[in-house]
This record gives sequence, structure tokens and C-alpha cells, in this order.
Amino acid sequence: MRRLPVYLMLDTSSSMHGEPLEAVKNGVQVLASTLRQDPYALETVFISVITFDSNAKQIVPLTDLVSFQPPDLQAQGITAMGAALRLVAQKIDEEFV
Repeated sequence: MRRLPVYLMLDTSSSMHGEPLEAVKNGVQVLASTLRQDPYALETVFISVITFDSNAKQIVPLTDLVSFQPPDLQAQGITAMGAALRLVAQKIDEEFV
């Protein structure tokens, strides 16, 4: 069966403090819950979480959908979206291609 990687790039900069970050956390929960209801997704989807604030970090490596646990997120720093995009491209090259 094919492997379908899903890379979530989440803004955890200071601008996301409070309600915006809570909405992101909720969205990750809803996404995982919805995907777990799909038998095909259960067999193929692997999720990774990359956060970006002052730096970009892969805080959850590619993990099968059944084992995936949404990470605890904290808002801090500035928004380094460019670094996150570079990290996603690097991880796709390393982990999938």
C-alpha cells in the first residue's frame, strides 16, 4: 500500500498566543480524528508536525495515523515561515522521495 505523508506546518510564534493557538490545536485534533474514521487513511497516512516561531523544528517525525498524538504547542518568538518551508522541503527529500 502507498504511504501518504502529511506535513503540518504550524505557526507557534508570539502572534499566535491565546485563542489563535487554541484554534490550531483544535484543528490538529479534528484532522486526526476525521482521518482516523477513514479505513484507507488508517493504512496510508503518516503525519509529521513542523512548528515555526523564531526557528523551524520538526517536533513530530512522520508517524502512522494510529500512533499520532497531537503535540503540546506553546507560542513564542517571531514568525520564521521561510525556515519552515525549507525544513518541509528537506524532510520530504529525506523521508519520502
